[in-house]
Amino acid sequence: MKSLFLTAIMGLALFTSCQKQGNATDASSTQNDTVDITKKEWKAISPDSIQKNATALFNNEWMALAAGTEGDMNAMTISWGQMGELWNKPVITVYVSSSRYTYEFMEKNEYFTVTAFPQPACDALKYIGSHSGRDEDKIAKAGLTPEFTELKNPIFKEANLAIECKIIYKTPFEADKLPMAAREIYDRAGMGIHTMYIGEIVNAWVK
Repeated sequence: MKSLFLTAIMGLALFTSCQKQGNATDASSTQNDTVDITKKEWKAISPDSIQKNATALFNNEWMALAAGTEGDMNAMTISWGQMGELWNKPVITVYVSSSRYTYEFMEKNEYFTVTAFPQPACDALKYIGSHSGRDEDKIAKAGLTPEFTELKNPIFKEANLAIECKIIYKTPFEADKLPMAAREIYDRAGMGIHTMYIGEIVNAWVK
């Protein structure tokens, strides 16, 4: 029952955010494509050239978080995250619940990526945020096409911003130190505690 409740909450949150952006359609897709993305439509940029701020990217439009390698990867939609500077490095911080399948990939890989999409991909993001890769090939069903960077990390052909990060620090939240409002969220949804991952931005691209 708790897992069903969590799925319902996630689906409602994603639907509400999509409604703010307007009507959306599924992105087109088919197979994986290992590419040198610098030779495709992507243009490399520096981290300080990313035009949208973190609130717009994460909260208003969402991003897809992905980790793994070709044939062994997973992705999920995220709306929690920060982008800035830490230890003299440009960084992105993301949070992944231990109950998410993507958590397993974050734990066993050195890198992760976050990608942003134009508005028509809203339905695809809603799908990968409310379904588990344990049960199906949700990326294909969502109509997203994985591509792989020179470091062999997954991004998506349908995206218009891709950021590649190397994990430089990670730590799980301590349940007994969480504010009451956060504890209530975990209790109601029945989700696992989140781990915070800080990733140094090593590459960024736009279309």
